[in-house]
Amino acid sequence: MRTQKIITAFLEAKQDLSPRTLEQYTPALYRLERYCRKLPKKPEPIRKALNNIENEWVRDVCWRVWKCFFRWCSREYNIRDAMERVERPKPPIVEMRFLEPRELARVLAAASSLFDRSIIALALDSGVRASEFGRIRILDVGANTIWITGKGRKRAQVPISPETHQLLQLLIDQDGKSGPQALLFTNHDGKPISRFTVYRIVRKCMDKAGVAGPKRGSHCLRHSLATNFLANGGDLATLKKLMRHANIATTMKYVHITMRTAVEQHNQYSPLRDAIRGAQGVLIEQELDDILTKSTKEVKEIV
Repeated sequence: MRTQKIITAFLEAKQDLSPRTLEQYTPALYRLERYCRKLPKKPEPIRKALNNIENEWVRDVCWRVWKCFFRWCSREYNIRDAMERVERPKPPIVEMRFLEPRELARVLAAASSLFDRSIIALALDSGVRASEFGRIRILDVGANTIWITGKGRKRAQVPISPETHQLLQLLIDQDGKSGPQALLFTNHDGKPISRFTVYRIVRKCMDKAGVAGPKRGSHCLRHSLATNFLANGGDLATLKKLMRHANIATTMKYVHITMRTAVEQHNQYSPLRDAIRGAQGVLIEQELDDILTKSTKEVKEIV
């Protein structure tokens, strides 16, 4: 079977996926077609195709997309999954950016409008992704929770704090939205706010707050929620539900970040250092006492 023909059928079958997911699938699949004109039945051609990809990020994306594609081919055409024995390349180490409480306070204070402040608060309070803001309706906002339409169009209910609820209610009242089905976050033309607009709003607030460096989108606020949630004593099971992770292993990566913070604070605040200094003082005093005792004894012997 020709790979290109199967790819076309696969993409047509996956039209229910989000446009962003399809944007990622398409170039990865046509990269496979470039190396394998015919659909591989054995893992060797796939391994060779992966090895020809120099960029480790692109290689990792291709492996994940191809894995999904060959699994679909196996079910659809009752053929053996050639990706079964293709191990995932070592994924690149992701350095997740998160902000400390003081930085977060400055970012929130930098949001000059109610609209911008609501976006910052909701991203930080409930981990809403940039692509999810444009799908929130008025009826999704409850007193203590909000319904989010996330990846794969999955609906999930997550908590919101009273302060966030108050901001969202003020936004609803200010804009005079018509009916519960109306979208909460829209552009000036009434269309759903895009993830690019959310990114620009968050970055603008970070610029005003003096937060420098890369990775300054709303995902940074999502990472900051998870990291500070654990640092403040929150548990993994609750964080998994809040972040809407399918696998606890995804949530566990924030434990490592929190541990790094714990190590830094441990080095700064551990009582051992004071104990060592105190112990050194005690030893010095003992040495002085010994010297004085010895000197007194020698003086008595002379006399």
